[in-house]
Amino acid sequence: MTSTIEVEGVSKRFGATQALAEVDLIAQEGRVLALLGPNGAGKTTLVRILATLLRPDEGRATVAGCDVVRDAAGVRAQIGLTGQFAAVDELLTGRENLELVGLFYRLSRAERRRRAQEVLERFSLTDAGDQLVKTYSGGMRRRLDVGASLIGRPRVLFLDEPTTGLDPRTRNDVWVFVEDLVTAGTTVLLTTQYMEEADHLAHRIAVIDSGAIVAQGTAGELKDRLGGDVLQARVSTAAELPHAAELIAALGQGVPRVDAEERLLSVPTREPTAVLIAAGRSLQEHGIALEDLGIRRPSLDDVFLALTGRATAVQPDGGAATDDPPTRTPVSLAAAPARRLPRPSFAAMRDTGGVAKRNLLRIVRNPRLLVISAVQPALLLVLFRYVLGGAIHIPGKSYVDYIVPAVFIEAVMIGGMATAIGLADDLGSGIIDRFRSLPMARPAVLAGRTLADLSRSVFSLALMVGLGLLVGFTFNANTTGDIVAGLALVIVFGYCFSWVYATIGLLTRDPETAQIAGILPFFVLVFASSAIVPVSTMPHWLQDFANNQPVSITINAVRALLQGEPTHSWVWQSLAWSAGIFVVFFALAVRLYRNVTA
Repeated sequence: MTSTIEVEGVSKRFGATQALAEVDLIAQEGRVLALLGPNGAGKTTLVRILATLLRPDEGRATVAGCDVVRDAAGVRAQIGLTGQFAAVDELLTGRENLELVGLFYRLSRAERRRRAQEVLERFSLTDAGDQLVKTYSGGMRRRLDVGASLIGRPRVLFLDEPTTGLDPRTRNDVWVFVEDLVTAGTTVLLTTQYMEEADHLAHRIAVIDSGAIVAQGTAGELKDRLGGDVLQARVSTAAELPHAAELIAALGQGVPRVDAEERLLSVPTREPTAVLIAAGRSLQEHGIALEDLGIRRPSLDDVFLALTGRATAVQPDGGAATDDPPTRTPVSLAAAPARRLPRPSFAAMRDTGGVAKRNLLRIVRNPRLLVISAVQPALLLVLFRYVLGGAIHIPGKSYVDYIVPAVFIEAVMIGGMATAIGLADDLGSGIIDRFRSLPMARPAVLAGRTLADLSRSVFSLALMVGLGLLVGFTFNANTTGDIVAGLALVIVFGYCFSWVYATIGLLTRDPETAQIAGILPFFVLVFASSAIVPVSTMPHWLQDFANNQPVSITINAVRALLQGEPTHSWVWQSLAWSAGIFVVFFALAVRLYRNVTA
């Protein structure tokens, strides 16, 4: 049988932590391979390497015949990924989430609409398909998340603990879906902490612990490794569990498994009859009341305990659903044939447009963020105009004409902070991981985000123009073209500077930290500039910096254009600074995006 996933000697370290240690693994085509292990065992690290989200330190791995390092784009064209958390955008509808993924798989508009409808029907989400995802329950979000990984008809599907936190009925639906996928020819790599799930779905199981594969085989083969039966006792009260465990440990082979909720103790044994009698006698002599005592065949829980010395996660409450699952509409789940998607420039532009549209929808559907982004520069303008304006004298001009162009720059810089916050939020929610696992142009996520956030800057600038006129600002430009050029210079600078914030968002990875970190360059560059007072009034040691930094130069250029004054070389210097900031931070942000590790 053909191997779809091959892992040879893969190792990965994070500092002093050995996440994976020379892992070897093979998954056969059209089969389910379950990767079983406790939290921190290395399951997710291996999945991220196979999904091209991480690079291994050593070894090699191929997915659908494509090397995960040398041909990462080829891998992403063949896979679907469902992470540990539902990576769906709550400010889009369910249908919009699915169609967006279809866009990045290079599907035509008609095809992505058709497949989105199929997924909604398959996962009983048709009635909620045009509702915002923020109105969905947790189970609905998870079903949508799993469905999104099917839009591209992947040959290989990675499911990283897909049923954690789901109710029994939804869990059962996911199990049926996995079985249908495999019947259609898809290879599934499933990570789980649930023994029952692995036993039910997997053709083969690999047990991983502390970054190493400690056993592989079918469920039956792994159970046979214990070479015996299991003694199981249920005590009457949970308080008796520790004492009972000590007594049973002396009779069995290995460490007893304790289930406090069910008051159950179990331990492997090679002499079931003798151990059963001895256990009953010992427990009775020590006054431990029993509800049940018996011998059973080993389970995967027992195998896992014997291999790792640790119990697994608590089993899903209730197991598989006992009521009838919702009616499922048959849809095509067959994996797409092996394909290598073209990557022409127009496709990258389409990816960027898709991301930009997604973020524009988020802005429109959360208008309070627009208001918040405009309130801060508005407060600054009022403060400078009516509180500081009477105390600051600008030779030859009014203070309002001096300060308003600076507030224009401050407005677009404040608006650009949304880029840092939004990217950090997408990282935390898992949406960035989804995007990075798709066959889309790598810079598109960042370019689409900055372009969409540019609309926020334009909105803030328009409000500041109106507010400036209300507080007495006047345009004294020589021509209308100078006014347009001045405002355009503000927008260009704001967009280029948003790449600084994109870098901050990728570095901090937390919305609150990103917001705090974004204030630092704003504070330094605005207050140590010609924004509020002439540079000549500053200490001599500060004047050289204030005269030559990009915010001062851009403010001087905008003031000159809007007030009909000589621009000297400020316009060209401002454009040069903007271009330099863009080139440096675009490259840095894309590099950080490519190498996101968590």
